[in-house]
Amino acid sequence: MEKMVAFCGIVCTECPAFIATQKETSMTNFIFRMMTTVMKIRGIFRNKKREVLLTGIKEGDIVLDYGCGIGFNTIPAAWIVGEKGKVYALDIHPLAIKTVEMKIRKKGLVNIETILSGLDTGLPDESVDIILLYNVLPIIENQTDLIKELYRVLRSGGVLSVKSGLGVNLYSREKIKTNDLEKLMIDKGPLKLKKKIGKFYIFEKNNEEDKLLKETKKNGL
Repeated sequence: MEKMVAFCGIVCTECPAFIATQKETSMTNFIFRMMTTVMKIRGIFRNKKREVLLTGIKEGDIVLDYGCGIGFNTIPAAWIVGEKGKVYALDIHPLAIKTVEMKIRKKGLVNIETILSGLDTGLPDESVDIILLYNVLPIIENQTDLIKELYRVLRSGGVLSVKSGLGVNLYSREKIKTNDLEKLMIDKGPLKLKKKIGKFYIFEKNNEEDKLLKETKKNGL
């Protein structure tokens, strides 16, 4: 599936590249703005840099902020990885991408690339060190394909950090339980839960362990 990479431009929602992203349906502009308002208010009380640092992120890392929204965690991640690193800010909603690009220009950041897309990131295999999946997973219809795609782009030893807050849980009316989340990550990755810090689940990809697990499943052990 095609993806659309936007560089500080307004995205045309009628172009083929945008239409191709719609396997996952974006929420209406009204709902997006409503959720954004709620998140802005709640964001006042959030330490967004700390949320990113929980992943073990460092200078020079390559980060994918999947479902970046208005860039709450995108901007802190860009500051941390510095000029040697890079942050891909991906969202299915054009208003999210437009908002992030405005912030990029305002802050003069050069290490963020926006991607307008759904399940397909368009990134190379094992090209990302850290994936942020914050306030997104419950509203994804095809969670299986999403985890497979994130596993594909994540490097061995890389981290996938998952968190679902109040706003997204209310919108989706679905709260993913810990056991269900771990099962999803093992079955579709596999990704192993490394640690849990509050509402944050830190999963890790390990190619050697993955090969062993797959062999065990293959042999029915």
